[in-house]
Amino acid sequence: MVDNLSGRTVLVTGASSGIGLAVARQLAASGARTLLACRSDERARAAVAAIRAAVPAARVEYVRVDLASLESVEEAAAEIADRAGELDVLVNNAGVMTPTPGHTTDGFELQIGTNHLGHFALTGHLLPLLLTAEQPRVVTVSSLAHRAAMRAELTDFKILPKGSSWLGYARSKLANLLFAFELDRRGGGRLFSLAAHPGVTRSQLATRAHGGNRRLVGPVFRRGAWLISQPTEHGAGPIVFAATARAALAADPARRGPERDMVGRRYFGPRGLGGVRGAPAEAEPSGSALSRELALRLWEASVAATGVQFAELG
Repeated sequence: MVDNLSGRTVLVTGASSGIGLAVARQLAASGARTLLACRSDERARAAVAAIRAAVPAARVEYVRVDLASLESVEEAAAEIADRAGELDVLVNNAGVMTPTPGHTTDGFELQIGTNHLGHFALTGHLLPLLLTAEQPRVVTVSSLAHRAAMRAELTDFKILPKGSSWLGYARSKLANLLFAFELDRRGGGRLFSLAAHPGVTRSQLATRAHGGNRRLVGPVFRRGAWLISQPTEHGAGPIVFAATARAALAADPARRGPERDMVGRRYFGPRGLGGVRGAPAEAEPSGSALSRELALRLWEASVAATGVQFAELG
């Protein structure tokens, strides 16, 4: 159950379908003014209509953004600043997972460019708006796949790690966690940055992707994922928890200590089947995701790639 969010403004990227739509619907149902940041006008309008049909009193709007274009990200952030007096919660949810190599408008590998750099730039542009809120939160959506990522080629944003689209996706999800944790450290209590993952859901990108032999591996993988997956409404749970729950900001006393402090490591996912499904609970990031050295390297490379600074945080 989500607390009453009347008077709050939230923005969810990639909210036209799947997990993003489920998150936006739950936030709107709790009274928040909910902005859907989407690439497709048609799908966004359909999502707005679907939310209003389910929640007649919903205050829901659409903002167009293409996270694969830094120009589009900057324009969208300016529009959001014009339309919203403040922003209480930003949910960096949108993502792509593609077996076909591609690049963003700015020449970055498509998955790292969209999933990480697009959200890095959007968050940076929206930071002044977030800091006007009383207790602003940024929630960045990662994946169980981040554990497959390698440190090598993390910041070579224009190539696929070892030429593998799957490793490219895993790299982008590791980057999401490193960014979320470093932003939390820099937030210093003025801004809270959390991460979450949905486990395996029936809309997850992986269930629609094909690996290796498309005719054999793809169908087998999709059927296997369906058997253990959960509905999108349940997969949205850890993300909504991170975005709204007071408990998400509290450290567990049993985990206090220099390397286990919750600051810079707030991460939530399903509690069952190794994080695949179930109610929201604290999730365990990989060792690479907790590396401050790696986070700083990624941060510096991301500033250089996007030209976006987070000056307000020092």
